[in-house]
Formats: sequence, C-alpha cells, structure tokens
Amino acid sequence: MQGIGAVMEHGGLGDCGTPELRRAFWHGFKRHLEGASSVRSARVSTDGWMWHNADLTTGNLLSMLRVRLGEIGVKYTLNDADANTVFLHLLAHRHEVGSVFDTPPEWRAGRASGDGSNVIEVRKAVRSYDRQEWPEHFRWLQRELETFHLALWPLVGRVPPKGDTRQWDEGLFMRELGVWNPVTVSPAKAILESALARGAVINWGRGRQCGSFAPTIVHRGSSYQLVSVRTDGTFALLFTQLKKSPLFAPKAKRLELLQRLNRVKCFDLPEGVVDLRPSLPLAVLADEGARGQFLDMLAWFEENVRSA
Repeated sequence: MQGIGAVMEHGGLGDCGTPELRRAFWHGFKRHLEGASSVRSARVSTDGWMWHNADLTTGNLLSMLRVRLGEIGVKYTLNDADANTVFLHLLAHRHEVGSVFDTPPEWRAGRASGDGSNVIEVRKAVRSYDRQEWPEHFRWLQRELETFHLALWPLVGRVPPKGDTRQWDEGLFMRELGVWNPVTVSPAKAILESALARGAVINWGRGRQCGSFAPTIVHRGSSYQLVSVRTDGTFALLFTQLKKSPLFAPKAKRLELLQRLNRVKCFDLPEGVVDLRPSLPLAVLADEGARGQFLDMLAWFEENVRSA
C-alpha cells in the first residue's frame, strides 16, 4: 500500500488536504453517483467521509477520503445497541460476504476499532489526488459501495419503496416480504404460525412503506407484545412497551427476558436494551438452530405472561 510519502511525491496531498478540495471531491462524487448508481449520497461536507443511503435497513455505509494515509475506502459500520448481535450474524457469513468482493474486506470488532463501532471495510491506495484522477477514484468507490449493498442486504434487510397507505394482512405482508427480503419469509412465517398456535392475537400494521405484525397476548386487561416483524427484513424487540406493563415494569423482569434472548445463537444484546426498542435483521433467524431457540424463548415469554 502506498504511504503518505508517495502521495506527497505526486503532488496530491497539499490540494486534497484542504477543506475546499474535500468538498469539491464529494460534490463531484455525488454528481457521479446521481447519474450512474442507485446508491445515494448524503449532504456534501468538508469531512473526510460521506454517508450513503443504499436502502440497507441495518448499519451505516460511507465512503472515505484519507489523504494523510494516501488511500480511499468504503466501510460499513454498526454502533447501535444491536451492533454486536448483527456483527456476529455477519461474521457467521463472512466467507459468503467476502466472496462478492475482488479483495476480501477487513473486519474489526467494536472493542478493537478506534471509534467503538463494528466495522467491515475495504481500502485502496492511491498515488495521486489530482483532479484528473478523480473519475477513476469515483468509479472504484461506486463499485465498492454497490458491492457492499449486494453482499449485505440479504443479511441485514433492505427498505421497500413507499406505496399507497395499506392495511396489512398476512397475504399482503408475505408477498411484499418475499419481493424485498425473500430470505426472511421462513422466519416471519415461523413466528406468525407459532404465535397463532399458542392463541396470540395478531396486530397488523397500517402504512405506506413497511408492513408489520405483532403477536399480542392479552392477560388481565393488559396487552403484552415482545416482537414486531416488518417487511424491511427486521424484527423489533419491544422493551419500551413491556416497560409500561404490570409484569415487566420491574427492570429485573426485563433483564430476565434479556438473559433468555441472549441464549439465542448470535444474540449479544447489552443490558441497556431493556429500556429501548432494538431492531435486528430477521435473517438472523434464517438459521434453523437460532430460529428454534427464538421460538422457544417466545413460548417461555407467553407462558410467563399467562401464568402471572
């Protein structure tokens, strides 16, 4: 990899090291993507990075301009409460993810990376940041962004486009999920069928973009919902709602539930989520072992509610 000395030798460091030329670089890249890619760019700044929207439901995707290191790069970061669980899920598919790239990406767990995030990253050494070299840099960044999208969306989910406002039901939900996140149809059906078999009421959402359903247990006048499944390929754990319920208002009860959840394969949720509404890729439950463990946990939850 070319270092800083090589960049200085070719005259690029002094120019692109200024805020003005960083802004110009990102303006140029944003215009390039608008005409060539479905990946979209966020607001242009003078930073050494640019955020992107690639319709990934989980995580963040950004391009990098690292002038001092003489390189450009693309990275995917996870730093929310669900970060460790999602990263473990992706690590289980590391070979599958890496096979899509020309050069396998670098993986860094949160404790090892400087910013505390879990990171998957590709980098390229560049010999010059002169403007005549920018089109080549833009093409490389575009290709890597699109490769990240191709490799990750089946594992982390992708957001469907907006449509008309709809009252969702099972048929519509499964059709839309099959179009946008087909890997997650089996886990969604398993959660739905298991809930129905145990007598849960299914609350179907209403909206323009994402369909949802939430199995609901009604006991002694109170409603209990733990999971909400969505057509963007995710499921939410509804601790914020449970926190208001008679049974799970005590934090100790929510921590007991969290302990059960963390027995599921790849789950590694911190204690703080018992006051939040974390969202996880439904593809985590495409693994039959993990799905069985998760359904067992849901059965325990429902039995716990009914016997309270």
